[in-house]
Amino acid sequence: MVTRDRAISTVMDVCLALLIISASVMLVGMYLHDDEESIEGDRGDQALETLSGSTVTITYNLDAPNESGHAATDSDNYDLPDNLEPENVGELYNITTYGSAADLLGEAALSNLRIDGTELFAYGHEVERSVEAAIQGRLVGSEGNVYAVATWEPYEGAGINGTATAGSRPPSTADVSSATMEVSTDIPALDPRSLANSLLQNPASRPDAEDGFDFVGRDIAAAMVEGYFPATQSQYTLESTLSENPATLYNYRQMADVAGVDIESELTGTLPDATEANEKLRGDPGADGLAPIIADDLRNSTAGEKLEAAIDDFGNNPTPAERDELEALCEELFEPETIEITVQTWD
Repeated sequence: MVTRDRAISTVMDVCLALLIISASVMLVGMYLHDDEESIEGDRGDQALETLSGSTVTITYNLDAPNESGHAATDSDNYDLPDNLEPENVGELYNITTYGSAADLLGEAALSNLRIDGTELFAYGHEVERSVEAAIQGRLVGSEGNVYAVATWEPYEGAGINGTATAGSRPPSTADVSSATMEVSTDIPALDPRSLANSLLQNPASRPDAEDGFDFVGRDIAAAMVEGYFPATQSQYTLESTLSENPATLYNYRQMADVAGVDIESELTGTLPDATEANEKLRGDPGADGLAPIIADDLRNSTAGEKLEAAIDDFGNNPTPAERDELEALCEELFEPETIEITVQTWD
């Protein structure tokens, strides 16, 4: 989630980025519709520049249903504030934000987060329908086509990830021009040295831990929770009676359901506590929370296989040179702080 030039809290950024894909496709569509200056040469790079160089304003409706016909506002995890006048209900569903098209396209991927096969936020698929409408309305009769994909995964081959797409895949026979870039998220980067230390930590010191992956899982969980629910902004929205409060509660509760923790007392009441809620969401090895879920996923990922092979090569007492190799491998495999965006164009 991107913090630059926002008029609302970072916590809400997870909710508010969804319609950006339709807006970004509109921008690219307008570019393609220019009969005098159709895309030439490396069209993928030019389309990507359009996304990264354009600032757009979008409004997202929390009341929009997903592909299964469910909306975030239908969930028991979404509560309207007490004493709300009926005529003001709609105002809580429509939230506006702005930013660069590329950054917010990346945020849409974070909004489509899946953990352990579960889609967390019901509003994720609304963006897909909006994108398709924008493509049909803007690219009809154009000289080219555009397909954009934003992908987030905290480590290579993670089953915990998020993806947002715009447009249709190019046909197999098309002459495709492709370009890729990375955008930053609010999920902090993981220190390779700390990750190596976690991997090599002796689980005997924690009988509830199986191996070093349990400790790395805790590191990743802490980063994810910090990114999705930064403590200062989350505390503000939990105490607020404005529109961001119901959405923040919904996001927290959805995450807590997947993590298997009860944080209701930390979220509501006269003294909500975002810091304590975040600690419970993170969890620890052998306990409830995101940490053991991530550790299990990591073991079965491409990253986990590569790390296991490296550790098998030099054991739990690596030489300084082997530690350097392990840290370099961690730096390569773990990138929760970035989202990859790929744009393809073709005639």
